[in-house]
Amino acid sequence: MIWGETWVRLGGRHRRGEPVSRPRVRRWDPADRASAEQLDQIEPAWAVWYGVATRCFYAAAVWPTPEPLVVCAGSADELCRLMRAA
Repeated sequence: MIWGETWVRLGGRHRRGEPVSRPRVRRWDPADRASAEQLDQIEPAWAVWYGVATRCFYAAAVWPTPEPLVVCAGSADELCRLMRAA
């Protein structure tokens, strides 16, 4: 894309003279994110989240441990089992 005072801007979302438009916000994996949020509220000893990029569920222990304790699973049920085992 070339632009400047004497150059021509060749396109894009914010062309000169065009109104600025906002990109559409997308909510990725809403059911999995809701499952992680619900599990986070149920389990006070764990911080639970869902990684949209990795599509995995994560839980980190919030109680004192000698080393950080983090478990990862592909589903919320599997994460619960790993949390119980830890």
